[in-house]
Amino acid sequence: MLFLKLIGLELLLLYVAGLSFFAGIKGILISGIFVSILNFIFNYQNFWSWQLIIILMVMIGSLINYLLDKKTHELRIIKVTAGSIVSLFTAPIFFSIVPAFLIWIVIIGIPLGFTYRNITKFVYLQILFRFIFGFGWIIIGNVIY
Repeated sequence: MLFLKLIGLELLLLYVAGLSFFAGIKGILISGIFVSILNFIFNYQNFWSWQLIIILMVMIGSLINYLLDKKTHELRIIKVTAGSIVSLFTAPIFFSIVPAFLIWIVIIGIPLGFTYRNITKFVYLQILFRFIFGFGWIIIGNVIY
């Protein structure tokens, strides 16, 4: 039973990280709400110490995401690239690492490289921010549990 509970928690945290990747500021706010609910359920003794960290993370993440969105204006590229990064890191769960990289390169990496030639550094910064921020939710959720 504990194993199924942990699997459910990890699936919820992956969903929260995906919201941060794809939904922008709305996703960050909804992710903060989900992690706050997990904080209340699993850590009600030290609720406010973790809740302040979660609120601070939502505020700083929303601000950084807003500033990077103003610079890029290329939401489609960011969604495609963030989706390909998510698929790259979740594919080894189901395949071994080498076939996962080969499948990712053939299906996503090569077409992405030929489709978008001029990707600015701010797009890379925003993708890196969303990647780190999404994994931040996963880390906080695991520490809270």
